[in-house]
Amino acid sequence: MTCDMRLGRVLGLPAILGEHQIGHVERAVLSRNGHHLMGLMIRRGLGSAKWVDHRAIGVLGDVSVILSDKPCRPPKDCDFTLHTVKDESGLTLGWVTDAWISPETLDVTALEISLGYLEDLRRGRLIVRDWAVQPGDHEGAQVLIPREEWEVKA
Repeated sequence: MTCDMRLGRVLGLPAILGEHQIGHVERAVLSRNGHHLMGLMIRRGLGSAKWVDHRAIGVLGDVSVILSDKPCRPPKDCDFTLHTVKDESGLTLGWVTDAWISPETLDVTALEISLGYLEDLRRGRLIVRDWAVQPGDHEGAQVLIPREEWEVKA
């Protein structure tokens, strides 16, 4: 059993297919419900970014990402992002800064939430394990968290 890892740590890691490095991880894309890693965008040099589906991720490691299949053209819905965080009443609390995932299942186990710069300095960022995603506009989807998740920790 391995520990959960920050999705932000995956960015920039080399992507390995067979014996060759085929690029670096540029971006990670989560599912529309925000609970699973859908795939990775890989880029080599100045060329266009390529898509690696979650089924082609063999190992998500600390120093590299091992792939089991060649990257392909990105799907149309690969620009999905989690952005603002609101509570049940609609009050804007902050924004998503990172996600924690299980390297084995590629499930998102927690989200890192910033409540603002001063709160980050004062108390640190929140780690929430219970959330829902509400589709958003061009700026990204909204994350809804229960009051208990941020009130007790804040």
